[in-house]
Amino acid sequence: MGLLLAGLSFQSADAKARLISLHLSPEEASQINISKGSAVKISNDFETPIYNLKIVKVSTGIRMMQVDEFLSGQAFNLEFARAGDYAICYSLLPDSESGKNSCVQVKVETRLNA
Repeated sequence: MGLLLAGLSFQSADAKARLISLHLSPEEASQINISKGSAVKISNDFETPIYNLKIVKVSTGIRMMQVDEFLSGQAFNLEFARAGDYAICYSLLPDSESGKNSCVQVKVETRLNA
């Protein structure tokens, strides 16, 4: 997971970061709003691995990153360097052909409104 991609940059593990849990209720998962450049921590809070985790910029469909298997309890820190709408998608099944993906929507804004 030591990737550095256009639009995303990874933070050290001890950086203060807002937590984005991938195990959200439907109400919580509607959309997460964050400020551009703010550190966030992506966490697998499921009791099992998740598969084909990817972060996609919605407007372009460009995949910013992908992790094939993200183990239970694993987490990584990153920050979004550009404003826009992103989707963090994953599958609970190892077979990507299942077509059963869950997504968390993330809106990255230049400045969050109070």
